[in-house]
Amino acid sequence: MYNKKPGIIGHYFHEINRNPNTGTWSWFLHRIAGVVLFLYLFPHFLVTGSYFLTGSTEKFDVWTKAVQTSLFHFLEIFLISAVAFHLLNGLSITIADFFLMTRKHKAIQWVSIIIFIAVMVLTVVMFVPRVLAH
Repeated sequence: MYNKKPGIIGHYFHEINRNPNTGTWSWFLHRIAGVVLFLYLFPHFLVTGSYFLTGSTEKFDVWTKAVQTSLFHFLEIFLISAVAFHLLNGLSITIADFFLMTRKHKAIQWVSIIIFIAVMVLTVVMFVPRVLAH
C-alpha cells in the first residue's frame, strides 16, 4: 500500500512517537528554540536599530517605551528560557561530540537540564516582580 510521507511537522511528531526519549525531545525542542530565537531577531533589530535607521532619539524612545510593559516583561521570561535551553542543549551536544563523550551524553544532558531549571527559577524570581510592578 502507498505510504504517504509526512510533512515537516508530521516528521517531527513521527520521530517523537517512534523514539520518545530525552534525546529526541531535546532534538525537537532545540529546533523550536532556534526558530523562536530567529523570529525574535526581527523585532529586536527593529527596536534597537530604530535610532541608527532614523537618527532620531525620539523614535528610539517611542519603541523602547512600547516594550516596557508587563506583557513584554512576561514574554522576556520565555525569551530567556529559549536562549538558556538552546545554549545549554547546544553545549551538551558539543561536549559529547567534540570531547568523544557520546557514551555519557545522557548524563551530560541531565546536567544541562538541571542547570536550565536553576536558570529558570532564578529568572522567574527576578522577572515576576517586574511583571507585577506595571
